[in-house]
Amino acid sequence: MLEVHEVAPGIRSLTFSNAGKKNALDDGLLEAIGRELSRGDGVRCWLVRSSGENMFSAGYDLSALDAVPVHAPLPDDLLADVLHMLSTHSAPSVALVNGAAFGAGCELALACDFRVGGPAAAFCLPPAKLGIVYSLTGLERAARVVGLQRARLMFLTGRRIDAETANAWGLLDVLTQAGQEEAQALALCNELASGARQAIAGMKRGLRLIGAPSIYPEAEEEYRALRRAAFNGEEAKEGQAAFREKRPPRFS
Repeated sequence: MLEVHEVAPGIRSLTFSNAGKKNALDDGLLEAIGRELSRGDGVRCWLVRSSGENMFSAGYDLSALDAVPVHAPLPDDLLADVLHMLSTHSAPSVALVNGAAFGAGCELALACDFRVGGPAAAFCLPPAKLGIVYSLTGLERAARVVGLQRARLMFLTGRRIDAETANAWGLLDVLTQAGQEEAQALALCNELASGARQAIAGMKRGLRLIGAPSIYPEAEEEYRALRRAAFNGEEAKEGQAAFREKRPPRFS
């Protein structure tokens, strides 16, 4: 479910929830977010948040990660499309990270221009423990924020990054005291919304152009083939089963 509110003039809040699944992202939620982004021309700043406490999002809904036929889209192609809409929108965005942001939830926060969180905030990118090869856009998005070596550490170990480390690495732009997360996020939204819209939109575009990756199309296709093989592999089945059963995966 997605709730949309105008929390202040020009500031639109997108609050997502997935009851019983720790705010996991699924296609329905992603499509709803995409619809709001596509008709958000009057927005001066987005506030992206989730319902509940101590859980921003557990990631992508694993029940959607079935086997992928040769010519079918990959399960997270829609995720990539919606996060691209968010990151390239002319209006800046702030993620209120009110707890753990895992996998696709972490990438959703990284797709925003800024992230605000308190002591309960944590970030984790666990595809290596799920038997999944993560998307090229997701790898690049994390590397742009924390640098290539720290992204390598996050993706290859699946290590949980606590709030203080996240703040030092740039995963959080504002680390608040407990109970101050919403107030600080709204203060940043108001500051961003007060700026010149054309100037902000232009500089957002310019910042995206700086250091844009130059990946050959054939290399991207090769990587998609690796991802498809992983989605269909035995390790992905074991990793997802272990996640659902709350046990360490047993990879042979």
